[in-house]
Amino acid sequence: MLTSALYYLFLLAVTYQCLVYAYLALTLRRYATTLPDASSESNGEEGVSIIVCAHNERSNLATLLPLLEEQRYGSYEIVIADDRSTDGTYDYLLKEAQTSSRLRVVRIDECPPGIQSKKYALTQAIEAAHYDRLLLTDADCMPHSSDWLRLMAHPLRRSIQFVLGYSPYHYRASDWLNRFIRYETLHTGFLYTAAAVMGRPYMGVGRNLAYRKLFFKKQGGFNDYRAVVGGDDDLWVNHHATKNNVAIVLTKEALTYSIPKTSWSEYYYQKKRHLHVGKHYRLADRIWLGLLSLSSILVWVLVIPLVFLCNEWEGIVALFLLRWFILAAALSTAGRQLHDPIKLGLLPILDFLHVMYYIVVGTLAFSAKDIRWTT
Repeated sequence: MLTSALYYLFLLAVTYQCLVYAYLALTLRRYATTLPDASSESNGEEGVSIIVCAHNERSNLATLLPLLEEQRYGSYEIVIADDRSTDGTYDYLLKEAQTSSRLRVVRIDECPPGIQSKKYALTQAIEAAHYDRLLLTDADCMPHSSDWLRLMAHPLRRSIQFVLGYSPYHYRASDWLNRFIRYETLHTGFLYTAAAVMGRPYMGVGRNLAYRKLFFKKQGGFNDYRAVVGGDDDLWVNHHATKNNVAIVLTKEALTYSIPKTSWSEYYYQKKRHLHVGKHYRLADRIWLGLLSLSSILVWVLVIPLVFLCNEWEGIVALFLLRWFILAAALSTAGRQLHDPIKLGLLPILDFLHVMYYIVVGTLAFSAKDIRWTT
């Protein structure tokens, strides 16, 4: 009786995994970004404000600012919110602003009680922005091309309030942390871009995200979750994006590349913050994403006991391998569409690490009280 119950639970988990991954992969595979004409924004008829929040990011800003200044676009500005940096960031920005007509600096000296610091800094930068169209990235990101701004801002010319982009992590070394970071990022990117294509947008990443200032103010900004650490990107999209007001830009030239963490402890704090925010998602999104995580865990937890308990263990192994085949095909499709391929030969190990990530980090994130923006 117990063996039968475990078998049907395993079968249900594998079925759910295969159906979700296959459906999302087919949805994403059919999607093609509509590219604007190269001269369509040449006159800069509607400006764009690039928004960056920084806390002790002097060295990263020294790399980012020249790339932002090189964007091929008519009217745009660069608004940097310096959130109480102590590494000389503010002095560096003031010096750069003397030679740049585009750069504007917003200094945050203290954060009022009751609002998370990054949300406050970001809100102040948005208030200071001259233009309605906002394009956000992080200080440790780098646009892949000088057409990034033009490509990401173009859909906002229509009745679109959000533009979702993708931001992979740099390949830094052949170590397991870097491999896992890139795998987890591709997996997350696959889910949120495919969901948005099918009309169920549930998150975006602040490393590559555009939206309108007037819409932001009309919706009350981050007031509904102002004290939550994180969520200035994914919760903002989750609470206000719909199938009718979102566009997705997945061209290679519109990517922003991020610097990955170099220690497991740093990465743990980053992902604990991200997963902690997930419990504030809409109920429907919490359900299907939670089931996807739970089914992954069940597949791994049940496969070995069932191999030993079932007489027809070959069927268990076949189902387990079928899930891997579908997952590999889905991530291969995502890698092509998001221009972020991975080595599928490492999939068994990375998939196992991903399940451990769900169990350990997910559990701690759900109950954590010490979530911080920076470590």
